[in-house]
Amino acid sequence: MSGVLHGVSNLTQLVAIRDIRNLWITGVFTGANRWTEVLVIGIYTYKQTGSPFIVALIAFLNTVPGALFGVLIGAIAERFQKRTLLLLGYSFSLMVMVVLFYLALSDKLMLWHLALGTFLSGSVGTMEYPIRRTLLGEISGLKRASTALTFDVASGKITMFIGPLLGGILMHNFGIYSFYLLAIGLLGFALLFVSQLQITPMAVQTQTVHFLRSMRDGLTHAKNNKPILSVLLLTIILNFFGYSFISMIPVIGASKLELGPVSVGLLSSMMGAGALINLSLLTIFTNSKYFMRFFLGGTLALLVAIILFSISPWYSMALIVLFAGGLGEAGFSSMQATITFTATAPEIRSRVMGLVVVCIGFGPLGMLHTGLMANWLGADVAIGIIALEGIVATLMCTWLLPALRQPGIEVYDAVQEK
Repeated sequence: MSGVLHGVSNLTQLVAIRDIRNLWITGVFTGANRWTEVLVIGIYTYKQTGSPFIVALIAFLNTVPGALFGVLIGAIAERFQKRTLLLLGYSFSLMVMVVLFYLALSDKLMLWHLALGTFLSGSVGTMEYPIRRTLLGEISGLKRASTALTFDVASGKITMFIGPLLGGILMHNFGIYSFYLLAIGLLGFALLFVSQLQITPMAVQTQTVHFLRSMRDGLTHAKNNKPILSVLLLTIILNFFGYSFISMIPVIGASKLELGPVSVGLLSSMMGAGALINLSLLTIFTNSKYFMRFFLGGTLALLVAIILFSISPWYSMALIVLFAGGLGEAGFSSMQATITFTATAPEIRSRVMGLVVVCIGFGPLGMLHTGLMANWLGADVAIGIIALEGIVATLMCTWLLPALRQPGIEVYDAVQEK
């Protein structure tokens, strides 16, 4: 009972901090933009080409910037004001959406425009972990970082639920130009809330470190910090073998289940709905003694759900399976940011958060892998096989890394320097 009261107290205190609220709300707007874009582009591309591989390729372009720029963004975040970087990034993304809206409205939008636009949008999205979420953890403080980051992930899952549903409705009733108009509004609000941040910069080390060396130090720290290494490896596994199935939901919905855009949107939103419910509980009940248990358990639960989804013959069963998968995914997504932030030294957190983005960047390779197998075997068979591969890889990591077999972690302040 005391743990619950402590969690509620932490959340109440964080809600009272204006900068925390602004960062949470910013995450809602940018998350809604991201998840709506994922579904809309999938539906549009499949309608234009009829190719699961092209759908996967476009999704690849949206997420590959993480692998290309994640460490770089993390190093940059330690040298410049994070608020300024967010303003620049969201402003650039807003301009991209304005151009795409004009092209779509004037019926001049081509597939390469779509591909370039989603790549640029994904490039701005690399700021999420090393900049916005790191800033959120810094303002909340180490003792309340778990609550702040878990609640942030929870609010993001609202957009994972609403975004695909909204995207399906927009595509059914209006067309792709309506998404770009929505994106302009969402990014405009994100800019508004970021501009209202009043942040006292954290004290940083005055010693000058070469830019490339700073990135190398982040890699070295991750290698020697076993909980962090565990998070990075499972992030690679789940993004390559697990999350890549999301790009195939529109394909399976249209070809196997014979659904329209709205029904596909509802199907895509179910994982977000399940995750939201579990994350709401984790925000209050989470404890560092069980961080790793939530993380590993959530990874395996989602992979099992993907296998069940691949063999689901009915729409109603697919909805239930994806909802259950979302319950598991909540454990992975909440602990991914929380463990990384709380188990890392303050002066290197942005770089290590950038490494998380790099590992997330393995998702694009998984999407290409999934797309090729889907063209060969069919989308449903492909995601089932790939998820099974992911379970095997996860169990191997659990056997090789003792940190994954521990129920929890020690936060950085409690770790003795060696």
